[in-house]
Amino acid sequence: MPLTPDELNRQLGKGEIGNLYLFSGEEQFLKEETLSRLKELLISPEMEAFNYNLLYGFDTDYGQIIATAQSLPVFAEKRLVVVKQAEEMEDRKLEAEMKDQKLALLLALLEEYLKSPSPFTVLTFVYNENRAFWERGTRTARDYRRKEFKLLQKYCTEVSFRRLSEERAKAWTIDHAEKHDYTITPEGVSYLIDLLGTDLTAIANELQKAFIRLGERRRIEVKDLEGSAGRLHRYPIYELTDAIGRKKLAQSLKILHRMIEDGSKPLSILNSLNRHLIKIANLKGDMQREEEKVFKSTAPEKLKRQVDMFSREELASVFQYLCYIDIACKSTSLKPQFLLENLLMKLCQGKGVKIIS
Repeated sequence: MPLTPDELNRQLGKGEIGNLYLFSGEEQFLKEETLSRLKELLISPEMEAFNYNLLYGFDTDYGQIIATAQSLPVFAEKRLVVVKQAEEMEDRKLEAEMKDQKLALLLALLEEYLKSPSPFTVLTFVYNENRAFWERGTRTARDYRRKEFKLLQKYCTEVSFRRLSEERAKAWTIDHAEKHDYTITPEGVSYLIDLLGTDLTAIANELQKAFIRLGERRRIEVKDLEGSAGRLHRYPIYELTDAIGRKKLAQSLKILHRMIEDGSKPLSILNSLNRHLIKIANLKGDMQREEEKVFKSTAPEKLKRQVDMFSREELASVFQYLCYIDIACKSTSLKPQFLLENLLMKLCQGKGVKIIS
């Protein structure tokens, strides 16, 4: 079973550091935070140039990785070698059809080191995998990636960096503020999660801006976040929802394509859209509980306006389509981007290809 980031941090706190790690999952901020801690524990600043190596999968190969990992550290007990975007390793070679014999040799080269890693090196593979990655390229390339990943799982200590739930993201936001000697009100926490979802990088950025603006004050309130986090054009899920609500297909597709070009993954966009529409549905309903009243009063004005764009019946239909697309992404070979485009056609014009019954 993969470790959670908390479990790994407890091990590191006890001085239990392995020689092989595999970081998987989509939560980038916690990955970077954990890598920083590993580096802090293993590498002194004055020896970083000699004992820390950062490689990228698209710009390296197994030969270079293994040669670097086998190099002895300089005036230190350990060397840290980090391979980011490890999912891109060997992609250039794999796009051309490769014979099974050559694939087997590449995997054997990797496994030979993994079986007997250098005791002086902590080698960490960082994967940013998603469904689109696993489905990319030729069948040979896809099969190879799966074998490669399973091989790493077999020999490395895997740490799974899954996206946090909203409740855990709220707890993380409070803890992150406290680490910097600030407190944040419950309304402030809800405002950030409502606006940014569970994107810890975005939340940390907005908190950092609030720290700078507060001066001597140590308590963060909604008003301290509205100045920057409230600039909704930076968060295109609002724009996409606006376009869908106004039935503007061309605009919806343009926003979707821009989000993908900017690095957003189709499945991440689908999840964000679903989460955003759930907030709209909650606001549209009768707010009975006290915390829902607080949420309504602190929700961004843009979100409140979007409530009027959808009837209850429309929202029910939208959630049904979202469910269909989510299932199709996980059970068919269709590209997630195509499925999202089809979803927008359905929501904006009532058209689209029937994906599943």
